[in-house]
Amino acid sequence: MGDPQRPWVITALALGLFLAPALQAASLAGFRALNFAPDRPWNYLAYGLAAPYVGMLLWRPGTREAGARCRFAAYVFLSHEIVRGLHFRHWDAVAVALAWIALLQFPAARRYAPSLRPAEIRARLSGYLGRR
Repeated sequence: MGDPQRPWVITALALGLFLAPALQAASLAGFRALNFAPDRPWNYLAYGLAAPYVGMLLWRPGTREAGARCRFAAYVFLSHEIVRGLHFRHWDAVAVALAWIALLQFPAARRYAPSLRPAEIRARLSGYLGRR
């Protein structure tokens, strides 16, 4: 994959994910937006560990396989945000996560972090399992 220039969509999403631990900490001081809240223990794991990890994956995909994995990780995290937003009726969180998923469909974002290809995954797994 070489060293492609990171598109603005990927940069903005990664920076937002890097900022998540600070926003979760700000919820202790009364900040209420999206899914950030001090009274849910899961938030500290999701925003303190998972969000920055996904941001790091997006920041430096390195290879085509890593780019596909970072895109998949972003989809998983954003889907998690949508489900939590629906559950807690935080419509702003649902809208923001859906907007990020839509923005990840831009051609520059798809070139930088391509989608997973099921045939490649099956071939890789069958190689690991010794099947041909």
